[in-house]
Amino acid sequence: MSTDDATTVPDGLAVRLDGEVDFGAAARRLYATDASIYEVEPSGVTFPRSREDVREIVAFAREHNLSITARGAGSSLTGNAVGEGIVVDCERHLDDVVAVDPDAQTVTVQPGVVLDNLNEMLEAHDLHFPPDPSTSSTCTIGGMVANDAAGAHSVRHGTTRDNVRRVECVLADGTVADFRHYEGADLEAVLERDDRIGEVHRTVRDIVAEHAAEIDARYPDVERNSSGYDLESTADPDGEWLDLSRLVVGSEGTLGVITEVTLELTERPETRAAALVFYDDVVSAAAAVAGTLEADPSTVELIDDGLLGYARDAWGFDLVPEDAGAALLVEVETTLAAQEGDLDAAVAAARTDATVAVERATDDAMQDRLWKVRKASNPLLNRRMGDEQAPSFIEDAAIPPESLPTYLERVGDVLREHDLEASVFGHAGQGVLHIKPFLNLQEEADREALRAVSERVHDIVLDIGGCVSGEHGDGRLRSQYLPLMYGDELYSAFVEVKRTFDPEDVCNPAKVVPSRDGELASVDEDLRFEGYDPAAVDTALDFGDEDGLDSLVEQCNGCSKCRTTGSGVMCPSYRATGEEITSTRGRANMLRAAIDGELGEDALTSDEFQEAVLDRCLACKACETECPTGVDMAKIKTEAKYQKHEEEGVPLRARLFGNVRVLNRVGSALAPLANRLKEFGPGRVLAEKTLGIDQRRTLPPFAAEPFPEWVASHEPHPAAGERGTVALFPDCYTAYNHPEVGQATVRLLESLGYAVEVPEVDCCGRAALSQGLVEQARGFAETNADILGAYADRGVPVVGVEPSCVSALTEYDNLLDEPNGVPAVSRTVASFLRDRVDAGAIDLADAADTTDATVAFHGHCHATTKGWDVDPVALLRQTGYEVQPVDATCCGMAGAFGYETEHYDLSTTLGAELEAKLDTTDADLVAASGASCSQQLADRDVETHHPMELLAEVVA
Repeated sequence: MSTDDATTVPDGLAVRLDGEVDFGAAARRLYATDASIYEVEPSGVTFPRSREDVREIVAFAREHNLSITARGAGSSLTGNAVGEGIVVDCERHLDDVVAVDPDAQTVTVQPGVVLDNLNEMLEAHDLHFPPDPSTSSTCTIGGMVANDAAGAHSVRHGTTRDNVRRVECVLADGTVADFRHYEGADLEAVLERDDRIGEVHRTVRDIVAEHAAEIDARYPDVERNSSGYDLESTADPDGEWLDLSRLVVGSEGTLGVITEVTLELTERPETRAAALVFYDDVVSAAAAVAGTLEADPSTVELIDDGLLGYARDAWGFDLVPEDAGAALLVEVETTLAAQEGDLDAAVAAARTDATVAVERATDDAMQDRLWKVRKASNPLLNRRMGDEQAPSFIEDAAIPPESLPTYLERVGDVLREHDLEASVFGHAGQGVLHIKPFLNLQEEADREALRAVSERVHDIVLDIGGCVSGEHGDGRLRSQYLPLMYGDELYSAFVEVKRTFDPEDVCNPAKVVPSRDGELASVDEDLRFEGYDPAAVDTALDFGDEDGLDSLVEQCNGCSKCRTTGSGVMCPSYRATGEEITSTRGRANMLRAAIDGELGEDALTSDEFQEAVLDRCLACKACETECPTGVDMAKIKTEAKYQKHEEEGVPLRARLFGNVRVLNRVGSALAPLANRLKEFGPGRVLAEKTLGIDQRRTLPPFAAEPFPEWVASHEPHPAAGERGTVALFPDCYTAYNHPEVGQATVRLLESLGYAVEVPEVDCCGRAALSQGLVEQARGFAETNADILGAYADRGVPVVGVEPSCVSALTEYDNLLDEPNGVPAVSRTVASFLRDRVDAGAIDLADAADTTDATVAFHGHCHATTKGWDVDPVALLRQTGYEVQPVDATCCGMAGAFGYETEHYDLSTTLGAELEAKLDTTDADLVAASGASCSQQLADRDVETHHPMELLAEVVA
């Protein structure tokens, strides 16, 4: 990887800040993209800790003729979070909740506060900040203010602008401005100020008064308008009141850097109810929107036939009729007493002659099922393999709801002219439909289509009285259409506003209005994939696409989901460090640059690249499912390690950890001597120096009687075989370190009527894959596929207790052309038993002894990825345990990862976070389904039990 850190920026900024400064090549690459189709490399990145830091950054930029681009999560779809100057990352440190006033229903926050985290904190007051963009788990309040974010519930609650009381900004000259509603004597006082604050208030007042007639004529009659500057609701044309906070909202960081915001909060609804109303086609669904709004719903979302068909055919979502061409998801916020009646009224309003079916939901579980279809819309589009993706470029127009059918028909004509396939979904209740055509922006023809379609569609938008941006802003994507939308008079007024706030063009220039040198962002300039020409990589793993590794890397669209710090697992290394390079997005950006040759020859396999970009990935595999585009970084890391081994050979530590089954088998054969030796002080020091195995980490015990030996001498339960046979995969840890888990599992299965066969197998291959030993893992897989394939032929389930090993079995089609049916029959024991319970084949509640124990349950990352983490919880509850699932990320152990000296601190940081989550429960027992998780917690003096052990105690 290139270490060229050359920059034209003078030294000296770092000493002026309490926060950090990074003008290195890696930082510039990482912050060159957001969630849009653009790529602009900045001069450097800053991470301010305070308002004063922001003032210093602004002063430095002004002194050195640099621009500033403020940034939160970097989830912008329009390119307004990328720029050539200094990026100001407000999320890392400016993330304090300053004050909550439950009585006034307000909260004051710094710009880096994440929406979901804020609402979680406000739950104690039964309040929330109601705008709910799809990126709520990562988007920051500062970014929401800058873009006037909205979301599905804006039909009822409005956009961010409607819920902001006050905005504090640092202006381009360093002035700290406190913008809020002024009227009467307060207004007179602020207008009389002889400073920049007085100047900007007077200028905006005069502009609104001078152009009142044009504002009334040119601003579109739509519920959402995030285009240009909001002169319409910022000031009274007669001069009675003035509120520049409303101007800053939606200004995309072009008027100043936000440092504090006071938000208006809303009481949480008592309950909700929802319905999916299905129609013949998407135009018919759009035609029903205006009528539906008469029932005062909280949400009206549209879903087209392609997405409905996927839900029906791929998920088995039988609620979707075969003849459904589109649907509206209609929701009401209501009371328990009025729930049924309000939902019936909304459904009645939504019904038309084109309605083919209705599915209602009043309970939470059923509502979640209905919402799942809508929430999956963007992820499903983004998971499409290959170079053709669904970029955002005509996805944000706001149309009067009654004009939606006309809009869809006219846009459909344009797309057909260009022979483009597209999907449609979005916030129909406010006329914002996300139309997403599929394009390959690596191709010149598709880049030309991007511009042509964009121009035609935005002409249609303006022709039918819409606005070009309903919630995502203008940015580099749509600013060029503002003169057409507002006319020369108002556009000149926008320029005057910008020059008054920012005369030297410091703040995010060339967005909304041209920069001082006349440049304005254009829809097809600075495209991320223009000129992109990745080198072909001959991969050892199957990446399911002819373009292989680069296709998976290119799946990342920068949406920021990997920066989630609340629920879910992804991305543990980012949660522990807060560094962009440790997020899946950051790694994908660096990988794309590496295979494109931007980081120098053979960058992918260089020590520097692998250590900086891939080494801290824990291979938790959460990104395989939690990443909206399915970027499987664990798989990419395995491939990259393999490529490095091919060039340089395999280091001793990788060979050792990749052959953990052999190591454990030998250790078990030599127990108890091996157990004494593994804690021998001088030996541990030597192991740390030669192999990098940290001496602070406790090594797992070796069993004197391995599990396979116990099985051979075990007398089966009398009921064994009454319900059939299962093959229990004896993973490395169960076989040689923790045979008690395997013993409990056998007793449990046999007592429930299943004969248990324990085949002689090889390692599952997970350890080898984690070390990049792909060919060795392939050899293990071939052996196991031959052995386990015989069970698959007989329809015998292959079950296991270690989620990482079972998940390896399910992925043998990545390694083998003929996996002999092993992936299809492999599952965890808990998953197998859950299916049998749900099918009515067994009754755990009837079989179990009573227990009043409370269990805190931590699920293994790979189990979460595969959807198996819910199964132990369900089984334990059915047998009488009270279970408290712990919403935590990876434990930090991750197989060999936590034993390695260079990872010890990161591993223990994550372990401490898990322990802290466990401490918030009042459980009697702690259950963990993974051996690594148990080892991590054992090192923190937390005793754990495998769920199979707890089940066996009350059932077997």
